Amino acid sequence: MLRRLGLRPRLPGPWVVAQQQPVTPKPLDDFRLFAIIGAWMEEDVIAATVANAFAQGCERVYLVDNDSSDATVAEAVGAGAVLAEVFATEQYDEVLRLDIMNRVVSSVSEESGSDHVWWLWLDADEFPHGPRGTTVREYLEPLDRRFRIVGGRFINHFPDREPAYVPGFHPLDFQPLCEEHLLGCALRHRKHPLQRFDRGGTPIVSDRGFHRATSAERPLLEPTEAIYLHHFPYRDQQVTRRRLALLCSTDETGRTRVQEGDDAADGMVPRFETLDAVYRGDWDRVRNYRFDGEHSVARPVPWTSLAGPEDVAVRRWYATESAEGRS
Repeated sequence: MLRRLGLRPRLPGPWVVAQQQPVTPKPLDDFRLFAIIGAWMEEDVIAATVANAFAQGCERVYLVDNDSSDATVAEAVGAGAVLAEVFATEQYDEVLRLDIMNRVVSSVSEESGSDHVWWLWLDADEFPHGPRGTTVREYLEPLDRRFRIVGGRFINHFPDREPAYVPGFHPLDFQPLCEEHLLGCALRHRKHPLQRFDRGGTPIVSDRGFHRATSAERPLLEPTEAIYLHHFPYRDQQVTRRRLALLCSTDETGRTRVQEGDDAADGMVPRFETLDAVYRGDWDRVRNYRFDGEHSVARPVPWTSLAGPEDVAVRRWYATESAEGRS
């Protein structure tokens, strides 16, 4: 009653609401698809991440790099990415990273000359694809224009063989074991990696981790059918151990790059602390992401058990037979 009388502010509604694709959709006549990748010390996988984005129909791929001292930038640019910005920090700073990435998306979109630009937001170890054997672009082409954001089924992968990964290939060739992380919106999409710029429309600002977004257009509408987002935090054991040690080990001043309680700690710190268990397949001792205050243990299953046969056909940027000779 107080709210109806204007004496108490109305509670905001949900930021995103899911709807079915209409029987007779009204898709956009034209749009562009760009990707933006945030990276730090990912030289082993970044070229494949860029190649996969192109294979999924992206016209351009932009890199925002946190001053990697390895060959991350060279590998990404060599694979066709545009280096949008490099920024330096002493510690992991997710707020700054997202501020920079949102600024790049806004400026590139404004300068693109297109009225509609879909953006695919990725970390350097994430490999998306569409459902039903489609690429991301093929998925978007018939999508009704009411939808400006798309959720992803977040599939977290684990190594179970050697080699755990070979650079240049899709990590799915090496890591079929995985678990789906259900957390986030009403459909339990952990991340919402597809967000659309509309010229003259209300801006959408991606929030930390690309889990959600903010916009004066509330609620944003997402389709009930999601894309797939495969996450490969564990690659070659020595490469993975070295990278996580740089993030989580204490330096001579007593500090770590990832601070307890920040956006990265819930995932990266337990990942580092249980690496030995991961690579020996001792799943009961593997600490995973935090759910309801507790870190879950890993219960990986084959990727093909989580999706229908029409979904597991994932586009590669190389002939599949070439993967058979990897070493």
